[in-house]
Parts: sequence; structure tokens; C-alpha cells
Amino acid sequence: MNDSELLARLVSERPAVRSGAELSRIDPARLSAAERVELLTVLEEQRRWLEAAQTRVMAVMQQEDTSELDLVQEEVSLALQVPLRTAQFRLAQASTLVSELPRTLAAVSAGTISGAHAAVLAEAVWRMPTGDTGLPAALEQAVLPSLAGRCVTVPQLRRRVRRAALALDPATAEVRHQRALADRRVAYCPAEDGMASLTALLPAPEAQLLYTRLTAAAGLLPSQDPRSLDQQRADLLVDAVLTGLPHDQLPQVQGRRPAIHVMVNADTLLGLNDEPGHLTGYGPITARTARRLAADQSGTWRRLLTDPDSGALLDISPDRYRPGQLVRDYLSARDDTCAFPTCQQPGYRCEPDHTVPFGAGGRTRRDNLALTCRRHNRAKAGTGWHYRHEPDGSFTWTTTTGHHYTGGARRSAATTDPTARSAESALPTSRTGPGTETGSGPAEPERRGAGPTEAGQPGSGPTEAGRARSGPTEAGRPGSGPTETSQRTDADPPPF
Repeated sequence: MNDSELLARLVSERPAVRSGAELSRIDPARLSAAERVELLTVLEEQRRWLEAAQTRVMAVMQQEDTSELDLVQEEVSLALQVPLRTAQFRLAQASTLVSELPRTLAAVSAGTISGAHAAVLAEAVWRMPTGDTGLPAALEQAVLPSLAGRCVTVPQLRRRVRRAALALDPATAEVRHQRALADRRVAYCPAEDGMASLTALLPAPEAQLLYTRLTAAAGLLPSQDPRSLDQQRADLLVDAVLTGLPHDQLPQVQGRRPAIHVMVNADTLLGLNDEPGHLTGYGPITARTARRLAADQSGTWRRLLTDPDSGALLDISPDRYRPGQLVRDYLSARDDTCAFPTCQQPGYRCEPDHTVPFGAGGRTRRDNLALTCRRHNRAKAGTGWHYRHEPDGSFTWTTTTGHHYTGGARRSAATTDPTARSAESALPTSRTGPGTETGSGPAEPERRGAGPTEAGQPGSGPTEAGRARSGPTEAGRPGSGPTETSQRTDADPPPF
């Protein structure tokens, strides 16, 4: 049987019958242009079938989870190597599809729609009131028949679902707007080439007013200004925010007023080399940018100077439970996020955690400290979960099932020598099964509060004010605990 004949047979079969081994035998180069389109369609159907099967597995995992902190979120995050926020979203979506939208899940399994299409319906259900249990089925009846044999993209489906949900849930427009108001937020996302995006979800009138005023203010600039209108609006926004917030009156975080750490070695600062610097919350930046920020005297940027050979920042107060400010500054620069491998809780919302508990003889020094969010600090308290530092500066976490997961190395390895530090490493997250531990050092997961999206960005998930069903919450599932940091003093007994 040649490739064309094999493809023709697979096209006629249901995804559940097809063999992945047979699909992998087909060489696209030996097919006609039309056959390659058929092969692409078959592979997509097969992917969707596997996606539905995986959804059913996650629904059972969530149902069977008996841990106090709902640690199934962490299990899924680590096993699939996805951000905690994504794992929470997919668990909530799986539960909704299996229990309330079975026809939608069947359509995914049949290859009619994708998991992304199904997520649109699940999110709509999260926003529906719980009083009428027939609403999810009514939504499926209103939407799914129109998809049969049609090419409908996810954005197109979202508009259809929105219209259908409005008809099925005749709440007043003002009530719906009040629900949406609870979703307002500002989000930060690193981009390439030393850039990042800062997006704001605002009520439409205020957002339009801000944009109009920025545009009008740009018109006041000299006509010979070489910047484009977009560049002018961006610069005016930065100036307005940074000059309008009183820095002296802002609360302290990690022992200091809000500022950004810039880590740069001495030779780079002196212009002797062009080694990249490190910007907390972002990552590597060019040497020129690092020198510019390090020379800034406004107090907005805080410079951490490192030895060009060892990268040393000295540890202090190793016998004191609470780390000194120098160590806290170093941890804030090294650990941009929580130490759990897939957690993206920013470091400024975390607290120093002793890897070897202080009460068990652990020293208060950077090779025995990591920043963990409140949730992942609690995750090691009597749950069977624990983590350790590795020589390369990474962290290895061990779960109750005996699986070991090692995250990427942090900016500088924490060795037992208080003045020694290894160079930054970019190791990918590794994982092993029970009893076959590899890698080194723990890292941390991530999760979002107001309805995460597949990419972990805010925007499409349900919120506490708008959700009436089983959408993900701040800790991933209702009642599973906050992710805010806990504030402690030296007089408090150490919990870890």
C-alpha cells in the first residue's frame, strides 16, 4: 500500500481507529497538493481526538484530588510543562466540558471543533447563573448545529456564543457591564529585544478618553519631533504614570520602596566588556541598557554590582531567621518568580523561604534561601512535597507521587561559598518518573486569579464577580487558598 492509498484509508476512518504509527509512515513529499491538505486535516482531527482524551483524564484527576490545597494543579502543570495558570484553566475547562458540555466535548473528540473552540463555550458557561441548570445544554443547542460542515474560527465562534448567551441569559445590559467592570486590570508581558507590553483592560469610555488625550497631547509636541505618533503616545504615557505616582509614599516591598533591580558586573559597568545585564522581572538586557539604568540617580533603578569572575554578592546574618536587606535584594534579583518550576508569581509578591528549615539547622544565606509564594510555601507543609537547591542554582521539586521536576537555573548558582557564584544557565525544565530522580534544584509554578487564558495572559477567563459556575479562581479552584505573600517578623516562629 503506497502513501496515497494509506491516506485514503485513514481519511475514511474515525480518529479513534487510526494508528499514529500509520500516520507517521506517510511522507508528505510523495503526496499531491490535494493529498497534503487531506493529510493535514487528518492529523488535526487526530490531535483533537487526543485533546479530548486528555481532557477526560484531567477531569478525573480533578475529581479524585483530595489534597487540602488542590495540588492536582501543580501535578498537571509539572507533567505537561505548562504554566500553573494554564494548568488551572485546563482543569476548570475539563470539569465543565465533562459535566456540563458533553456534546461540545464529543465534537472535539470527533474532530469537528478544537479545544480552543470548546474553551469559548466553557468560558460562556462560567459566566452564566447557576440557578438554571439547563442553560449549558441550551447554549450547545444554539451554537453547535451551526458549526456542522462549516469553517468557523475561534473569534467568529466567540461572537456567536456571545449573542447566544445574551439571548439565553436576559440580564440587563447594565448588570452585564457591572460584571465586566470587575475584570478591569493592568497586565505586564515581556517581549523580545528588550521590550515589554503593558496592557490595560478598562471601561470603554475611560479607555477611549485616555487614548484621545494621549493623541491630543502628542499634537502639542514640536512638529520637528522625529518620533512617530505611536512612539509619542507611548512616551507620554510613561511620563504621565511615573511622574504622577508619589514614589516616597508608596509602600515597601521586600524591605524597600518599589524599584527595579539591575544586575551588572563591574567590567561591564566600566565599559571593559559588553556582557548582558539582568533586569528583574524581564531577564537579559544589553550592556548599554544596563549601564544606562545603573547610572540613573532617580532611585527608580537599583543597581546590584557583581564581581565579573565570581558574580559575588556577600551573604550576611546567616544565623538570623530573617535575611538582611542585602540578601533580600540579591534574592529579588536572582529569583524573578516563585521557586516552583511553573509558577510565575512575581518575586516581589513572594517571601524568602529556607530550603533546609531554619529550625532544622538551615542557615539564612542565599544557598539555602529561595523566594516562594504563599501557596507553594504551604505546599511543603505536611503534604509530602519538598524541594532542594542544586549546584547550578536550579531547584528540584519532589511530589507525593515520587516524581521529580527540575526547573531552569536561576541567574546565579547558590553555592556554599558565600563569595562564589556560577554563570547564568538556561537549562530547560526536566522531569522523571518516581524513583528515577535526575536534575537539580526546585523551581516554582504559576497560576492566575481572574480566569487565565491558554497563553497565561489575562483576558478570557471568568472572574469572581462574573463567574457563577466552576471557572478557575486565584488559586485555581474555589477555596484553594490565596497566592498573596505572608508578612512575618523576626519574632514570629518560622513555619518552614
